[in-house]
Amino acid sequence: MSEQVQDTQQEPVGDEPKDVKDSTQGDPGEALGDAGKKALVAEREARKQAERQAAEYKKQLDDAAKANMSDLERAQAEAKAAAERAAAAERDVQRYRIAAKHGISDADADLFLTGADEAAMTAQAERYAELNKTPATPRPDPSQGSKDTQQTTSPAQAFAAAFKGRI
Repeated sequence: MSEQVQDTQQEPVGDEPKDVKDSTQGDPGEALGDAGKKALVAEREARKQAERQAAEYKKQLDDAAKANMSDLERAQAEAKAAAERAAAAERDVQRYRIAAKHGISDADADLFLTGADEAAMTAQAERYAELNKTPATPRPDPSQGSKDTQQTTSPAQAFAAAFKGRI
């Protein structure tokens, strides 16, 4: 294989005509003549125009891809925001359900039930309810107060008894 490469890389020894050798060293349009020159110029112009058009199309494609990417990114951001709102709403529902179960007001639930999941909020609610227990109304103590040993009399009987002694 290396022999083949060497054979193709060798320069011609001089078998070519003199005018062909000269044409390869100078402008290739000189060896082609007027018609060849016109064809070469036309081909070069066509190539430049094709390259400009390809660059234009590439720019349009890039702009379209950029517009689509921004729509995709916008849709992804909206989806993420909606998911966050849904998670917050679920957390609020759990918070108020737990607060109602344990008898905690809405204001206290917002302030004290800050857990990230249902188990944490339930533990917080139980602890809050335990600490916030108000004692029941105390029962009356019969050992306190006046000791009424007399029989109770009606006001009419007390009035009549007051007059009996004076008349």
